[in-house]
Amino acid sequence: MYNMFTKSVSLFASVLALFSSTLASAQGIVITSGANCIVNGNANLIVNDGGLNNSGTFVPGNGTVFFSGTANATITSISGTSSTSFYNLGINKSAGTAKLSRNIAVSNSLLMQLGNLDLSGFDLDLGSTGNIAGESASSAVQGPSGGAILRTINLNAPSAVNPGNMGIEITSTANLGLTTIRRGNQQQVNSSGYGINRYYDIVPANNTALNATLKFYYLDNELATINESELKLWSSANSGASWTLLGSDAQDAAANFVLKNGIGQFNRVTLASSVSHPLPVFFLSFSGQILNNNVQLSWSTGFELNNHHFEMEKSADGRNFSLLAKVLSSGNSNATSSYQSTDFNAFANSGLNYYRIKQVNNDGTFSYSKVLSFSRAAYANAFISVYPNPSNGPVHLRFTSNGALKTTLVQVVDLKGRLIEAKSISIQNGLNDIPYDVSHLAQGTYFLKLSGIEDRGISIIKN
Repeated sequence: MYNMFTKSVSLFASVLALFSSTLASAQGIVITSGANCIVNGNANLIVNDGGLNNSGTFVPGNGTVFFSGTANATITSISGTSSTSFYNLGINKSAGTAKLSRNIAVSNSLLMQLGNLDLSGFDLDLGSTGNIAGESASSAVQGPSGGAILRTINLNAPSAVNPGNMGIEITSTANLGLTTIRRGNQQQVNSSGYGINRYYDIVPANNTALNATLKFYYLDNELATINESELKLWSSANSGASWTLLGSDAQDAAANFVLKNGIGQFNRVTLASSVSHPLPVFFLSFSGQILNNNVQLSWSTGFELNNHHFEMEKSADGRNFSLLAKVLSSGNSNATSSYQSTDFNAFANSGLNYYRIKQVNNDGTFSYSKVLSFSRAAYANAFISVYPNPSNGPVHLRFTSNGALKTTLVQVVDLKGRLIEAKSISIQNGLNDIPYDVSHLAQGTYFLKLSGIEDRGISIIKN
């Protein structure tokens, strides 16, 4: 690992020794609790084959942090305090992938030069000033396991505005007001079968009589085997539970876009075929149990089309998963198929284990099952997810508790850091899945935090 500083980078004395030890450990840059790293002016900080683990304070100035090299790199660690904010963040990796392990913010530019950035279930917030530059098939933001890019903007009678250069162009005769846009890269399921690996949640302050035009861009490697000539715009008013075909008024396979006029209201949108295409695999069930200190997973499918194999994946934190076992599939089948796989070293640590099944198609595309968790001993305090997200009604808070607390304080914070409300809820030892009503909140983006469980907040969009 090698760190190179160009122009000027100022470090507080408390962190100088820390950087020396980090170089030797080849972990990248580690900012411990209480330490400070300050970038003066528009300096460049280049991290080659390493990551940034921030549990202290990072002040980005007007500088650029580049991640380069060939190894997989984690930008920020799960541990730490508030999310790390960058001025410019650059990805320039000839091999390997840069990954998030917590929410981050970029206030100016996300510079995609070479290699991919995997959100890994976390959010990258561009705020009201950030943008994406240079995204292409060889250097893209991805999020197969979740996470999103967020951007807020005032859209008053916009004309061909592409907020944050996120890949969606908006024109409208109406004033939409303050609008939050959330781009995800998970495949959406609709009545035709499945969509491309990209969707947007568009949440304007004014969402009626818009008479809007939407130009939806995509990358070729997001098509998920769908024929480009079949692509149409689809909309969902309930976070993807059901979909309405809007169609298209123009599309260009060379320029990679689909355009639709006369949209009266914005919701979640994606591109999918208007021709019925069955899903490659339909999961009937997925469950697990502890047997003789081993974790046995069982799942079944209703039908399979061009399915190659399944992968049993395991995680200690519910975010970062690794391959545990591979199970060959039945291939093409219209009958119920049942599978099992066992983790024979389930409790090498005393913490909580998470499991999911990755289904891999013949062409290399894949999808995930839901996540299961098991613990032989004590559970850890961890905020796992909020769903559905976006939502216009109750959401479910999914988290684990070690049993030391009987209640937790749910805090709702807006994008300016203001506390909107706080409510105490009862919790139990182990896995909790608790509904929380957000229907009374104004439309927009918020952060939900659980006092005593985990300082990390999870962003939600209220639509």
